[in-house]
Amino acid sequence: MLVSKIMIQSFKSIKELTLPVDSKVTVLIGPNESGKTNMLKAIESFRPDVPLTLDKTCQYSDHYTEGKTPKIGIEFGGFSREEKNVLIKMYEGFRAIDSFILHREGNELTDYKIQTEDKTLAIGNIKPIIAILPKIRYYDTIPLIRDRVDLDSLLHKSEDYLTELNLLKIGAVDDPRLVFEDSTRGRRFTEETGRVITQRIREAWSQDSSLEIKLRVNGKLLYIDFSDETTVYDTPKTRSPGFLWYLSFFINFIATTNEAKPNEYLFLLDEPGTHLHPSGQKDLTTLLEGLADKNQVIYTTHSPFMINKASPQRVRVVSKTTAGTAVDNEAYRENWKPLRQSIGLTVGDLFFFSKGPIIEQPNEKGLSFKFKKKGAA
Repeated sequence: MLVSKIMIQSFKSIKELTLPVDSKVTVLIGPNESGKTNMLKAIESFRPDVPLTLDKTCQYSDHYTEGKTPKIGIEFGGFSREEKNVLIKMYEGFRAIDSFILHREGNELTDYKIQTEDKTLAIGNIKPIIAILPKIRYYDTIPLIRDRVDLDSLLHKSEDYLTELNLLKIGAVDDPRLVFEDSTRGRRFTEETGRVITQRIREAWSQDSSLEIKLRVNGKLLYIDFSDETTVYDTPKTRSPGFLWYLSFFINFIATTNEAKPNEYLFLLDEPGTHLHPSGQKDLTTLLEGLADKNQVIYTTHSPFMINKASPQRVRVVSKTTAGTAVDNEAYRENWKPLRQSIGLTVGDLFFFSKGPIIEQPNEKGLSFKFKKKGAA
């Protein structure tokens, strides 16, 4: 099942807007305080387990004066055969319907309303539909990988050690005790996990093809070491914040999506890759494209390097107006003028220089610019 459109009413800085969602990646770009994060939090608030409270209501909306909570609607389509069967069991009319809108207006399951074309359906038990919807996962932080972790912490499967657990999961280790075995099998699992994660991260990180990750066990402690062509093995804390974030992101998302069904997740990422070099941000953009082969991704950014210019239709420029947060769905028009204005990017800010001087030649329409050939008189 795919998300095709999101409708937000009276949520924090958002009075009312409709966000078209790409089938793979949707990029929200804009200045600080424009409402990008509020858009992600509004989408997250569609989940039944996230409270939809009055403190989230936009203060300059009718909902606020009437004491109502925000209203979030999502349009779904692209049903699989199994999903279609579930829908038909609930309402025969779904047999001839390719999409529907599900609105959330409160904190009870009865506050979800189904809209199909011009009809609002009264369905008593909404749980079967909730169960087949894409799982919404919001990330504003990623737990960074640690230098070491003890066996007891891994066995308790605390969220604080999620990255280390997922690192082992990528190496096909579901039971952490396997790598702590003082046996040939234990050592083989440890070496194989390090080899697999090294291979996977090299494919996704173009900054250093010599990078290697090695796991070693000492008693009840698992150490995680890195090396490259310039250093012997060293701890993660010696690496840059940008690389640690990227590696931790990679580990968590690969582990989450490896066994996921098609379109099982809708990932919401707030400012991913902030500490990355532009080339690292391009790597991250490529990685997100790969994740979007199976799951939809919506992320916010300030950086033009986080935009895939081959897919300009995916970019949404977010701005804050007197009427609240607004979205421009055609950021690419007039040579990306809306985007450039939004992030304050001018030609003078770019470091792209010609080896030869530039001359101006007037024509009947005004000035045209041409590069003077090197060595020309």
